[in-house]
Amino acid sequence: MKLIDILKHPSLHSIQVAAGANGLSRNVTQVGMIDAPDINDFLFEGQLLVTSGFHFTKNSHLLHDLIIGMHDINASGIAIKLDRYIYELPTDIIILADKLAIPILWTPADDFLSLTVKRLTAVILETQNTELRQIIAINQQLSNLNAQNITYQHLLDQSAKVLKTPLALLDSHFTALYASSEWVAQREFLTHYLRHESDIDYLNLSAPTRIAFNHQIIDILPIFSALNENKAFAAFVVNESEPSDFQMLRQQQVMNTLGLANSRTDLLNETDFRNRSGFFLNVMQGGLSDSAIDNYLHDESIDNKQCFRVAIIDFVQQNTIIESHQFEIRQQLTRWFISEHHLPVLTFSHSQQLVLLINEDIDTRQFLNQLFQFLNTQKKLNYPFTMGFSRISKSVHKLSELYDQANNALKLTSNQHPIMRFRPKNAQELLDLLPKQESDVFVEKTLGSILKNTELLETLKSYVFLHQNVTAVATALFVHRNTINYRLKRISDLLGVDLEMPDVLVDIQLALLLI
Repeated sequence: MKLIDILKHPSLHSIQVAAGANGLSRNVTQVGMIDAPDINDFLFEGQLLVTSGFHFTKNSHLLHDLIIGMHDINASGIAIKLDRYIYELPTDIIILADKLAIPILWTPADDFLSLTVKRLTAVILETQNTELRQIIAINQQLSNLNAQNITYQHLLDQSAKVLKTPLALLDSHFTALYASSEWVAQREFLTHYLRHESDIDYLNLSAPTRIAFNHQIIDILPIFSALNENKAFAAFVVNESEPSDFQMLRQQQVMNTLGLANSRTDLLNETDFRNRSGFFLNVMQGGLSDSAIDNYLHDESIDNKQCFRVAIIDFVQQNTIIESHQFEIRQQLTRWFISEHHLPVLTFSHSQQLVLLINEDIDTRQFLNQLFQFLNTQKKLNYPFTMGFSRISKSVHKLSELYDQANNALKLTSNQHPIMRFRPKNAQELLDLLPKQESDVFVEKTLGSILKNTELLETLKSYVFLHQNVTAVATALFVHRNTINYRLKRISDLLGVDLEMPDVLVDIQLALLLI
């Protein structure tokens, strides 16, 4: 506890401050009685030293050295028995004590040193016992509030009474969501200042920070959260530049209570996210009727006619087992980014993928580029990832089709091209999807008789792709028209087909594409 608070006790009214009054806010953790020339060897942080001052009369420099030693070790002060050996302090000692803020106290001449120590110790123990009882009562009070599942507003009002200072609850975007009653009017101003003028990297803020706001000093403390990207903050008005241990302990009690309430909110939000993921997965698998989908969307205040594009974020190492925490970090960072920019984007998880339903009014590629750049700057993500998105936008009812497009686009991504939009395959790409064994059988069946005759094969290819125009074929191959007619007759005989039949030409064209 602070020395100034100890001295306020009625039993210690006879103790007077002789010098170093600006150091009375020092904390006292123990009281020691020492009368020896080597006092400096027995100093401890937070120690209030009680002495007769005998050795200071014989060696005047000892008191000077003691003050410096107490300052260096952050001791709390010196209590000297008045008129026993010392009757007044030298001017240089007063100046030094004032400069280093080391309080020097006069204790009554008619008190034994042991009695002075006893009184000081009794006051400290009495205060500590009182504070302990108060902390237990505060803990019980705040625990009861959490058990009652009261509103944040009520919780903050009670916390403000405990701390005797206004406070606000900030979300992970530094928005003041709630504040104790005396500070409610400041919420919007505080939010604007924190988000736009404080230059604090609130996404990565993990340590307490102090700022000046509206002619007040404010401490901002991160509130514990199971997921860092979900963390919240408590903002307190600082009434004491150096709060007492008791005040800090009360503050910790409030922080623990807010942390518990915040964890409960996190759990509810995560449950909502999992429920939403389950709904969208059912839609993709065709497990819900249109009316069931509409009912859910209505309950979630989502327009059932609203069209979305679908994007998928996936790790590059798709066949690698990646620790689950990496998925959580990616999901939370993405959801944080969407919320930070107030974007109409819905999210859900599917296996190792994070799926985004992007409102059709958004420039999808621009949004994904910005999201990609944001995620790439986060050191918490240890694995590269890519994004694929659908070409078209449709309502949630067509989610399966949109997902297939995005997933096919995802297969075309690479480290060099991490964001791809779905594009329909051309005929050649579709044919390339056929198993090679089947395509080889088809080619052999259709063109087998001329496959080794380069001249006839080239003539047939030109004939098919020049729309059966014999003159054009002759010009392209630099031969006479009659030569082309002769070759076509021979091809027809070898293949046993009529080259003027449409279905024959279709088979030949497909076979030529498969070669």
